[in-house]
Amino acid sequence: TEEYNVGTTVVVPGAWASAPSLNVPRSITGLSTGAGVQTAGIAAGGYDSTATNTASTEEYDGSSWTAETSMGNARRAGAGFGVQTALLIGGGYEASASTTKTEVYDGSSWTAGGVMVSNYHNLAGAGTTGAGLSFGSTEASTQTSSYDGSSWTATTAMPAGRGNGGGCGTQGAALAAGGFPVQTQTYEWGGSSWTAGGALNTGISSSSNAFGTQTAAILAGNTAVPNGQSYDGTSWITSPVMGTVRNSYGAGGTQTSGMAFGGGWPPAPLGALTEEFTGETTAANIQTI
Repeated sequence: TEEYNVGTTVVVPGAWASAPSLNVPRSITGLSTGAGVQTAGIAAGGYDSTATNTASTEEYDGSSWTAETSMGNARRAGAGFGVQTALLIGGGYEASASTTKTEVYDGSSWTAGGVMVSNYHNLAGAGTTGAGLSFGSTEASTQTSSYDGSSWTATTAMPAGRGNGGGCGTQGAALAAGGFPVQTQTYEWGGSSWTAGGALNTGISSSSNAFGTQTAAILAGNTAVPNGQSYDGTSWITSPVMGTVRNSYGAGGTQTSGMAFGGGWPPAPLGALTEEFTGETTAANIQTI
């Protein structure tokens, strides 16, 4: 005997799908804050296939990438946050040294912003061009700095240092996850201080970027191990992995509609691949009510 039951809800799992590639293959460490959305993304700076920093800027409209005005300074590994028409890049590596420079994009051109508190690189960030946050950096720094639209100010340090970690959210509610050396700890920023959040299921050590909000985030990618994790503000659960394993990629969007682009790090080939993420959906499966 077999019994058959019809559920009242149809669940469609989340998934990554290939999308049009960038014009300039690159790693984009630091653009880890959900810069832009799936139908209005932006890629700026990075480390290109000639093993040098690039100033290239590209915009994504959901179907293709288009070259736009280049940054004033070629750099990689800075803190990036904002949207396609209002993006900030702060700090990072310019040539072979860390920089304190900030540049702000308004959808057509770049202008200089406030100088950072110190020369940081391999940063994470969150927020907008008028209210942003930078945290972590290489050499396990605990730095946290806020941006008010014109200047940077040092604020409460992180409980433990990290670089190359994922970051997303807003200036008043940011999320920091993973980082180098291998980290499983998550920290939540409440506007004035950091508190411990739920631990990652898999520790992340190398430029795996996050997107979404403090209570609804996606962390994907890694150096060699496929990884996908989703956060609800309390705990992390397994989520779909990207089709191509990579690190040092740019990311943007929400937990239900996101994207990742570029990635890799020499000597591995640098990528131009874009993938779009669609979160899990549910629908009623009732014919007669």
